[in-house]
Amino acid sequence: MGQLLIRRSVVVAGALLSAALASGCTFYTSCPSGNGNNNNSSGGSTGSAGTSGLAGGANIPTGKWVNVTSNLSGMDSECGNLSGMSAKPDEDLLIAGVAQKGIWGSTDGGMTWTALGTDPSSDQITNRMSTVVYDPADTNRWWEVGTYNNNGAYETRDDGATLKGLPDTNHNDLISIDFSDPDRKTMVIGGHEGSMTLRVSMDGGQTWADITNGLPTGTNCTLPLVIDAQTFLVGCGGYGGGQSGIWRSTDAGMTWAQVSMSGGFSAPTRSMDGSIYWVGPNGNNVTRSMDDGVTWMDVIGMGVVEGPSLVELPDGRLATVGAQYLVISADHGATWAPASSALPYPDSNRASGVVYSAQQKAFFIWHSTCGFNGPVPVPDDAIMRYDFDYTTN
Repeated sequence: MGQLLIRRSVVVAGALLSAALASGCTFYTSCPSGNGNNNNSSGGSTGSAGTSGLAGGANIPTGKWVNVTSNLSGMDSECGNLSGMSAKPDEDLLIAGVAQKGIWGSTDGGMTWTALGTDPSSDQITNRMSTVVYDPADTNRWWEVGTYNNNGAYETRDDGATLKGLPDTNHNDLISIDFSDPDRKTMVIGGHEGSMTLRVSMDGGQTWADITNGLPTGTNCTLPLVIDAQTFLVGCGGYGGGQSGIWRSTDAGMTWAQVSMSGGFSAPTRSMDGSIYWVGPNGNNVTRSMDDGVTWMDVIGMGVVEGPSLVELPDGRLATVGAQYLVISADHGATWAPASSALPYPDSNRASGVVYSAQQKAFFIWHSTCGFNGPVPVPDDAIMRYDFDYTTN
C-alpha cells in the first residue's frame, strides 16, 4: 500500500509542508467554486473537479487556540527553527523538529516536550525535520527525514529512544518505503534543492543508486511514493522548479513515464481508502488517483490551493489550513467547512502545516521564523493547539 506519511509535514517546512502534502479547498485565499481540468499524458485520465469551496452559511466554531510551544519556546536554533511536526497515528505521541536541536516528543498534547534520541548509542539529529514515516506493522519503527546540517535520514526501532543515521543521505525532502515487503528493503529518497537527486536502496538504506534516467532534466523530482518493489511514483517541479507533474515507474526506476501534468509539487497524501492526493505547483490544483497512480483526476481546480499539509482524520474526512480557519471536507475535497475559529498566526507568518492527534482529539499547527545573523530562537507561539473531537464534530 505504499508508505504512511504523517504530517505532519510535513515539514515539511519551506517547500514541503509549506507547499502542501496534498490539499484542501483553500489555504491562503478565499475558496472560489469552479471546475479543474486535468490534462494528463502517458495514460493519465482527464476529468473535472466539480464545485470546490466553503459550504455556504457554515457556522464558524468558537473554540480557543492554546499555545503549546512550552519548553521549546526561545530555544536557540536557526532559520526554519520549528521545522516540522508529526502525530503518531497509533500512539499519543507528537513529534516536533527543532533545527540544530533534534526532535522532541510530547505525550501530553504539547504541555511538555522531551528530547528523543537520548540513548547513548543514538546518533545526533541536527537537520530541519521534513517528514516522519511510520511502519504500519511495527509501532516502534519509524524514519525521520530532514534538510540541511548533518545526516538527512534516520531510523529508529525503539520508538525514538535510539536513532541511527542512514549512510549517504544528506539534505532530503522525503523518503518512501515498500511496506509490502516485510524486510523493508526497498526505499526511495529525494534530495532537497537539487534536480536529479532521486535514489533507490534495495538493502534497507545502506547503499543507494541513482534512478533519474528518463525523468525530465533540470527538474526537481524529489518527492517519491513507493507502491511496491517495482512500482514507484515521483512528484516533480517542487522547490527549485522545472517541469511539473507526476511520473511513474514499473521497473524499479529504470524507466519513467509521465502520468499526470497536475500535482507533484509536495509530498503526497495516501488516504485510508487507497486514494493518493497530490498538490500542484503553487497550489494550482490537487489531483487524485484511485488506482495506484495509473490515472489521475483533479479534485480541486486552478488557483484554489496555496498552502501546507492535508491530513486525514480517523473517520476519513480531510482537513487542512484555510485562508482564515482550519477547514474540513467530507467529500474528497469537493466542498469544505470551517473546523476551527480564526487562525492565530498573522498573514505575514502563516501556519507551516497541520497535524491531527486522534488520541488528544486536537489539531496542531506550527510555524517558524528565519534569520541569518546568529541564533534564531524558536518563536513563543511556534505550536498552537485547537481541540476538535472528530467523533462529535
